[in-house]
Amino acid sequence: MERYHNIYRSLAALLLAGSFLSCGASVDMRFGTDRSLAISLGLEVPEAVDAKLRQFVASALPGSGSGTAPLFNAEAIAESLRVRGALVRSSTMPTPRSYSGKLDIVDIERLLISEQELGSVLQYTRGPGWASIRVQADRGNASTVLDLFPGLDGDLIEALQPPALYDNPVSPAEYRSMLSGLLGRAATTAMDGMLFVLSASFPGTILEASDGVTLDLSKRVARFSIPALDAMVLEKPIVFYIKWIE
Repeated sequence: MERYHNIYRSLAALLLAGSFLSCGASVDMRFGTDRSLAISLGLEVPEAVDAKLRQFVASALPGSGSGTAPLFNAEAIAESLRVRGALVRSSTMPTPRSYSGKLDIVDIERLLISEQELGSVLQYTRGPGWASIRVQADRGNASTVLDLFPGLDGDLIEALQPPALYDNPVSPAEYRSMLSGLLGRAATTAMDGMLFVLSASFPGTILEASDGVTLDLSKRVARFSIPALDAMVLEKPIVFYIKWIE
């Protein structure tokens, strides 16, 4: 059970890190009828933000002074997931400021069963002919996974101080103003267009979806997105629900 618990924590840490590093993060999830889950991840930091972030990385990799050292350690990410039982199909850095990865989880139900901490973030439920997920991310559970992201620099997080992790109840607008003073106007403007996007495909028709979730014409693919700044602040919890025919 601990193996499945650690897989989820590592994934959540990676996604949170994407948001906290002010980058665009995309996640594609494919649910199977056998409780399997295939995940594709993509993270990219805008060039203007990348240049400023490197000024705060104390434990920079060799060559970081040239501005070309990778912000993500693909090998460390892959190994962290692999030793915990995930099947890592790919883990690469297409550019020094981006990451791409694909992995499989054999049994999501087993991963979540009897895990109170995981249940506060993701619930997976099955019934006769249907299954559902409910996701809730808030300031109460965000910090429990961040330290598991391989190679994430603590001084960098300390410099950015995302309110989702710190006891700093500010609004997204107030935090944006703080970042503008720290990173500069160009970097902050680049962040304005960045999104955390989650798409999920299901083996059967989607029966129910909460507000904020959009469906494609087939009603088998759902999409949820939130601005990166909102994810860094989590002034309001991220909450959504999807139920489908299995």
